[in-house]
Amino acid sequence: MSDFLDLHDDHTSRRVLYLVAVLLVALPLVQGLMQIWPLRLTNIQWRFGAANALSGILLLPVMGLSLLLVVARGLGSTVLARMVGIVASLFTLSLLASLVVFGLDAQQLKTIVSSQMSAAFNVTTIRVGMLTVVFILAYAFLSLMSFTALSGSTASRPTAKRASAPPDDDSPVLIVGR
Repeated sequence: MSDFLDLHDDHTSRRVLYLVAVLLVALPLVQGLMQIWPLRLTNIQWRFGAANALSGILLLPVMGLSLLLVVARGLGSTVLARMVGIVASLFTLSLLASLVVFGLDAQQLKTIVSSQMSAAFNVTTIRVGMLTVVFILAYAFLSLMSFTALSGSTASRPTAKRASAPPDDDSPVLIVGR
């Protein structure tokens, strides 16, 4: 298991992990944008519906950024870890701003929602609000871990691989001389 994160010489695995991570981050965002297109930012009903649609796509980007952070840890790359931290911070700030706007929109819409739709409106408002708070915390935690991930661990990590354990007495030994 200790060789699992040894990605220094395994270019193919690194490329696959980068591809999967980028797809996990980018594709849900593209799909979410396609769901809410065309943009009508001045329409309060559209903003409420867009927040509802976009609240369901936040898990896969967290997974993609987490995968990139694991790769950064495996490679000992502070640059990649900081890039993950910056992207996670941008997600956190965007979600904070959207939560504020969503709360204000929900308060305004509450007055025009019919009594038949009131229960569905309340459930949607609570669900989107709670999901947004959960993902704000997740992205903030990922951002924090990205910025602190390699600050203290690279100095204490040995640079050379550990020597393998000596062979058992029963196993054959190959001696190569010079």
